[in-house]
Amino acid sequence: MHDHPHNHSHGGAIEGRHSRVYNRLARLLMRPQYRRIAADIASSAPHGAAVLDIGTGPGLLLRSLAATRPDLRLTGIDIAQDMIDHASSNLADLRVDLRAADVASLPFEDDTFDLVVTTYSSHHWGDPATAASEIRRVLRPEGRLLNYDFERAPFTTLETALAQTSRTNFRAPWSLVMKTIRFEARPPMTEQ
Repeated sequence: MHDHPHNHSHGGAIEGRHSRVYNRLARLLMRPQYRRIAADIASSAPHGAAVLDIGTGPGLLLRSLAATRPDLRLTGIDIAQDMIDHASSNLADLRVDLRAADVASLPFEDDTFDLVVTTYSSHHWGDPATAASEIRRVLRPEGRLLNYDFERAPFTTLETALAQTSRTNFRAPWSLVMKTIRFEARPPMTEQ
């Protein structure tokens, strides 16, 4: 079901006044969490990797990634145009491609990204199976998905669509309050 982005039934879009509050609170409280996640991503990202951040929100992860690894080519999407507007403002000094888009219909060519990352967003996805096949489509054959999210995230659905998956508890500044699972996956080998 592909509705207009503002009519999604899963309630994933944070818009209007809520997006302004989220932007302020995230910048105040969540920077250490995103810095820790960015360090984890940066430690294994190939040099010059093309990275897609799904559910980028106000762009905090992208800012931390750019500071840690200036060689990365960064792209961020969010279902809410309001969040993309906040991210554009927060990242105005960086070269980042930002777009309002739905994970279930990614506006990118096949085999575009070395890394797809997402933080605290996959538990909002209305159609995780379609999202997983879209992620698989845009990942290069040697690419990886890194998903940092709560236990209620659709990891089982992602495991079905992807290959070589693993789940570990992720230690970060907010671990006691926000128990985070680090889920990693690669696309399955394509049949030739």
